[in-house]
Amino acid sequence: MLVDFIVVGLIWGFLRGGKLRNLSQVDFPFLWVIILGFGIEFLALAGLQPFVVFNLAGRGLVLLGALLNIHLYGMKSMSLGASLNFLVIALNGGKMPVSLEVTSWLGLQKYVELLENNYYPDYTIISSSTLLPFLGDVLPYFSFLFRRFFVASLGDYFLGIGVMLFLVYHLRKEEVKA
Repeated sequence: MLVDFIVVGLIWGFLRGGKLRNLSQVDFPFLWVIILGFGIEFLALAGLQPFVVFNLAGRGLVLLGALLNIHLYGMKSMSLGASLNFLVIALNGGKMPVSLEVTSWLGLQKYVELLENNYYPDYTIISSSTLLPFLGDVLPYFSFLFRRFFVASLGDYFLGIGVMLFLVYHLRKEEVKA
């Protein structure tokens, strides 16, 4: 999902006269915290154990990096999205709750079966014991790049919109040299 927002942000930014070199001039002091967080999340998915600890640590670092850079355009939305996702995952055993009803309604039967068989280490099915289920993956999302539906969370949408706004704004903005 995030890839779609990145592509749209880049295209929109370029159509508004933006330049890639402007991104390299953005003062983004804690970008490394976000990159480290995504790296830890990737390692957790690749089998680093205990999964829940590393998944939450990675997501927590992404959230921290977004908050430390909140002064940058688009980061408020990214911070909100990362906060919502971290909250619902932390409250549900380190896994993102997913609506089987929405997944089935979108015709994603293969994913329903995989969820029911606990195939994904980072997802769990929404049940009566799920905390804050409305913050889980309960919203349809159509990816124009992958040409298929996904199930996404409110946090995912805020993250994506924040990334897109960040790119559009900073592609266009030339930093003032002191």
